[in-house]
Amino acid sequence: MKKFKIFYIAAVALLFAACTNEEDGIGNNGPVAATVQADIVKNATRATTGNTWSKNDAIGVNVTSTGYTIGDNVKYTTTGDGNFTSDNPIYFASATEEVQFCAYYPYQENVDGNGIVNNWNMAEVKEGEPCPADFLFARDATATKSSPQVQFTGDNQFKHCMSMIRLTFRAGEGINANNANLKNKLKLKGIYKTGSINTLTGEVTVSGDRGIYESDVDNKSLKNDVTCSCEFIVFPQSLDNNKMDIEFEVADNGTINTYTTSLPSSTNNEFKGGYLYTYTISIHNTGVVIDKAGITAWKPSDEGGLDAEQQ
Repeated sequence: MKKFKIFYIAAVALLFAACTNEEDGIGNNGPVAATVQADIVKNATRATTGNTWSKNDAIGVNVTSTGYTIGDNVKYTTTGDGNFTSDNPIYFASATEEVQFCAYYPYQENVDGNGIVNNWNMAEVKEGEPCPADFLFARDATATKSSPQVQFTGDNQFKHCMSMIRLTFRAGEGINANNANLKNKLKLKGIYKTGSINTLTGEVTVSGDRGIYESDVDNKSLKNDVTCSCEFIVFPQSLDNNKMDIEFEVADNGTINTYTTSLPSSTNNEFKGGYLYTYTISIHNTGVVIDKAGITAWKPSDEGGLDAEQQ
């Protein structure tokens, strides 16, 4: 009788352990790590590399649902094919629960307890280089222990949270293209340059005061009617007096002239997140005309023509 009682107690203990392990997700099959597959929204090109990832691109992944499975700003890295892995991955802690995730790019180590990164800065896009200001966000992807791949694809793929401005310059009437160059600094006036990002919601917030952002365009040539472009990742923001002014200098045949023009936006007088604003600026000897303006690539919207003045 004693042996039977001991056997019964041992059997109950094993059954209880099995139930407990099943609840916490370990079970008889061991822990399962979350892997990630991610796309960037089509026709929403990244600042430098189109709508594809580059080798060693890193994202931060968070678990947003409540339950046994947890994960806070976990770094996942890709070889460039859109599949992401981690040295310290998120493990599913329940065999039955469906877990919801969000993610952001680029990965940041210094994220506060609310998912905020302060002192985020607008930046100029440099050809062939990643742009640290290009904040992307994805949400609402789900996975389970039995189907552990978190797919930030389709409606849940990465989207741009910042705005992008592309200025394209070309020689117009009365300008000798073979001798014409942009000089010194291009100035974007009346713009918020700093702020914060929320890695849990994708929200972007400006801070500080409006100011001037300067870009070195010295000796960018318009030779042989070749256009030159400048691109900027900027904070979504309302425009001062419904416009943003730019100022630049052009050297032509030994003379340097200063030009100014205003860049309006048809998206409710603001630069909106996820939009690329393009302006083609023809430089004439009597002034500047923006003869092609549109919002393309990230989200489409039409812009009207603009005139500019020589100072």
